Amino acid sequence: MKKNMRKDILITGFALFAVFFGSGNLIFPPQVGLLSGQYVPAAMAGLALTGILFPMMAVAAVGNTGYDLKDMMRHVTPWWHYFYMGIGLLAVIFGTIPRCGGVAYESGLEGIFGSMPSYVRIGFLLLFFAVSYYFAMNKSSVIDKIGNYLTPLLLVSLVAVIILAIVHPIDRLGEGEITSGTEAFVNAFLTGYNTGDVGTGIICAGIFIEAFRNKGYTERKEYKKAMFGIIAVGFALLFVVYGGLAYLGAQGTKIYPADVDTTFLLTDLVRRMAGYGGSVVLSLAVIFACLTTAVGMIATTGEWVEGWTKGKLSYKLAALLITAAIFFVSSTGVSNVLAISGPLFTVLFPMSVVMTFLGLLKKYVPNDGAWKGSVFMAALMSVFDALNVAHASGLLKADISGVMERVYKIPLAKEGFAWLIPTIIGFAVGALWGNFADKDKSSRR
Repeated sequence: MKKNMRKDILITGFALFAVFFGSGNLIFPPQVGLLSGQYVPAAMAGLALTGILFPMMAVAAVGNTGYDLKDMMRHVTPWWHYFYMGIGLLAVIFGTIPRCGGVAYESGLEGIFGSMPSYVRIGFLLLFFAVSYYFAMNKSSVIDKIGNYLTPLLLVSLVAVIILAIVHPIDRLGEGEITSGTEAFVNAFLTGYNTGDVGTGIICAGIFIEAFRNKGYTERKEYKKAMFGIIAVGFALLFVVYGGLAYLGAQGTKIYPADVDTTFLLTDLVRRMAGYGGSVVLSLAVIFACLTTAVGMIATTGEWVEGWTKGKLSYKLAALLITAAIFFVSSTGVSNVLAISGPLFTVLFPMSVVMTFLGLLKKYVPNDGAWKGSVFMAALMSVFDALNVAHASGLLKADISGVMERVYKIPLAKEGFAWLIPTIIGFAVGALWGNFADKDKSSRR
């Protein structure tokens, strides 16, 4: 083991945690805890699987197939990574990072100082994205900057809230809306799944892998061992933080209704527990959580654009242009523009889940035909769900009820898994097709 390997693993693992832990990740664990009440341990098991383990598996899947998305997606078709990255870039610019800026202002700065004039919002967003670009502009050091500087600030804020929840609880754990451990597990399992963090793992894996390889860990065996350590650190930190926030939420079963606004739930829990000082700490945690996610996404998409243009557009310039576009979208505050990200992520997510399992089980996948069949079917079926999301948000005016009625006849479709059965069929058909294609090639030689 290299002299500084443990330190490098720790710093990169810290960064992995920070990029995954965005603003939304602060909000949903308390809600899971509120609904689960005394069954919060079972809920944490479900959350640990889909909300933590699956995203970590996505990073491992990319590492198991190569070093970046291009290596993973060549099994589908040489151009597939352009399609995936293109949708991902649009979703980042029109959704993920603008929301980070908006939440950092509304739940962060205004959480400390209260409502302020609109020009303050513009000034804050300008500073927020300028700082984001500063941390992201040097590709070779972005992970070290996040791990060394931003993550400790985020963790201190979060750990302070969690310690208070343990030593100064608001109330005993009561009965939530959920009445059994099994139900609590299933609810948390589906909640973690719906966060879409598996997509974040696929999208951002490359920057972590490249950062670690740039430190000299290029030997495959050593690199895989290091990646396991990085993922273990990220998993442990997310588990502790999610568990602490879910436990905090479970203390509010006698105070809040089940349908309470999730943002209000967290802020009011902390206010009841620790007063204004606790609210300030929580607001700082929100700002740092949003900032780390923004930095990671800007770095990732900047690297993509540099690769697409074969270096004609440098990483720094690409990251700057992306940051400027994000600032513009965020400062306008136009809700229908940000709503574009919903359908885009709906298209990306099933593909991401499928590629995660294919990447992890690569040596058991019979041929590239199986990749093609399963990924193509996941992408096709996700389009129907995306149209439904677009219709629900008002972006799509056409009546699609007839189409969705047919889609919902597929087993598990109403539960949000319309893609699952067609994907399994696509895997089997693709594997058979790939097998015949391979035999045909062999016979021609």
